[in-house]
Amino acid sequence: MKTVLRITMGACLLILAQALSASDACTTRSIVTSADVTVSDGSSFLTESYFQSGTSAAIRHIGEKDQIVVVEGPFGWTRVGEADKMGSDFEKIFALGHQFHAFALYFDEVVSNPRDSEQILFRGDKHRALTGDYPHGGVVHLIPGEAENQAAGLVFEFAESKPIVVAFSDWRNAGQLKVPFQATIDDGDRVFIYRYTKIDPTSKSPLWFTEAISDPSLDEIQIYRLHRQLLAAHCLGDADMIARLSAAQVLSVNNGALQQVTNASVRERFSGLFGQLDYTAYYDIVTPIIEIAEAKDLGWVAVNVRAEGRSIEQGAPFENQWAWLMIVRKEDGKWLHAGNASNLAQ
Repeated sequence: MKTVLRITMGACLLILAQALSASDACTTRSIVTSADVTVSDGSSFLTESYFQSGTSAAIRHIGEKDQIVVVEGPFGWTRVGEADKMGSDFEKIFALGHQFHAFALYFDEVVSNPRDSEQILFRGDKHRALTGDYPHGGVVHLIPGEAENQAAGLVFEFAESKPIVVAFSDWRNAGQLKVPFQATIDDGDRVFIYRYTKIDPTSKSPLWFTEAISDPSLDEIQIYRLHRQLLAAHCLGDADMIARLSAAQVLSVNNGALQQVTNASVRERFSGLFGQLDYTAYYDIVTPIIEIAEAKDLGWVAVNVRAEGRSIEQGAPFENQWAWLMIVRKEDGKWLHAGNASNLAQ
């Protein structure tokens, strides 16, 4: 097999709570917005933003060209019109950096290493702030406002760039939360005023983000989504979904045995499992390793994950750590789970 993509994180025994929260495939968190944007240079456009976690976020710019920028797991990617393209850290920074409401409401879950700071320059004055490390480099400061739980704004600081200052105003109710319906962004060159016409912070299915951001033509993203959807199916207790994401025959290398398992057997096995266990969270502990054959029809995913939940009959909690290698095969243009070898940490 030819290695097309390999992304790893250093094996880490101590995982920050924020990182785990960001990687939970079962989160129902959702912030979806629409805004009219005017710019100091006289231009204007529309935006839509989508936030599920620090590793699932997107911003769509609607103008002469419809463009969407996405951070999804370890990847950044873009779509302009109908053309999809893999991105870099810039796309990750851009997509997450436009999730202003996520930073305002869930700051300590989006950043890492949150800490108090003094003397942060915000709109000409020095302020105290809550500071965190931005997931893709740099730092971000949350400036408290006069009213409780209503931040004055944000300051983003990236290497070799001018600070980006975001000021919040027009706080109103959206569902059960109070949120800013206006954000004024000064990037040092231009000023952008976002006037929000829609802010929806209500919880949704764990699958809502990939349903809102339709599958790209990029194999790496499709395989990553397959892995995450299989995890989410556990929290949904959906054995049919796991069967739909699996090939007609699945190679199982587990418990000292090599077997060819039918799709019906996969469904039956997980139906039994979900009758016994209620999964409440499923995390990637480290970034999955994805490799794809040169022919683009076969690949594998190596993962290290942690599952949490409770026994349905006794109500006792459980927490398990797994590592597995999943074989994936492309059939009729769709990547499917075609085999696995797994082991449980003792």
